[in-house]
Amino acid sequence: MLKHNRALLPAIGAATLLATLLGAPANAAETGHGPGDSGNGGGAMTFNQPKHQAHSNAAPMQCKEMTVDGGFETPKLGKGDDYMQFDEDDVPGWRTDDPDGKIEIWGGSMGVTPRFGKQFAEINATGSYNSIYQDIKTKPNTKIYWSFWIRARDSSDGKDVDATSIHFSKTPKNDTSINGLQGQFAYSNSSDDVRWKRLYGWYKTGPSQTSTRVTLTADDSASTDAGYGNLVDGLTITEAPNCM
Repeated sequence: MLKHNRALLPAIGAATLLATLLGAPANAAETGHGPGDSGNGGGAMTFNQPKHQAHSNAAPMQCKEMTVDGGFETPKLGKGDDYMQFDEDDVPGWRTDDPDGKIEIWGGSMGVTPRFGKQFAEINATGSYNSIYQDIKTKPNTKIYWSFWIRARDSSDGKDVDATSIHFSKTPKNDTSINGLQGQFAYSNSSDDVRWKRLYGWYKTGPSQTSTRVTLTADDSASTDAGYGNLVDGLTITEAPNCM
């Protein structure tokens, strides 16, 4: 997923500071150590449209995608299928806390065009307030840069707004909850049913953190129907900010 936007992702401090500087909601939460400490930290920003930044003469870092199937292009929907609920074992890289173990993938025939490719996912498959997540290999004490897009599902005559969050934490060894260590960095933002909205930022791993869990959670949905809301597409994570 390293083809979305070529805008650089500046690592310029904590999420609250970034939100203040850019006029975004200051609702990012850092529940581990701050960015200036020896532990984990992160920052987040949000734009409805890609942000263009000045050209840099610095040599580009090698681009390597750290996620698996961040665009939800696999498995492919069958001909004529508007959407499909797949068993989590059939979706590369991803897992879920959906009560039926399902991950719902959409095509572009239900009134929403994918932000990238031909498919995207709805976090709520059969339940509400659900999460989808995957574990990625990381280097200790290293910043990684993330980006993904969110959109609300059109489920009423009026404007619908959903809230979606991203969480990062060290991969739990004895998994008792979806976020493991309750998320050493978490950021939540809202989206409407008119356009895709981009969230992006950075996260710093801690000592000995060779595996990191990234989780996308449906915090709130405009619909009262279980299984409705929180569309996501184009998750990409890389060590190189110039690759986003």
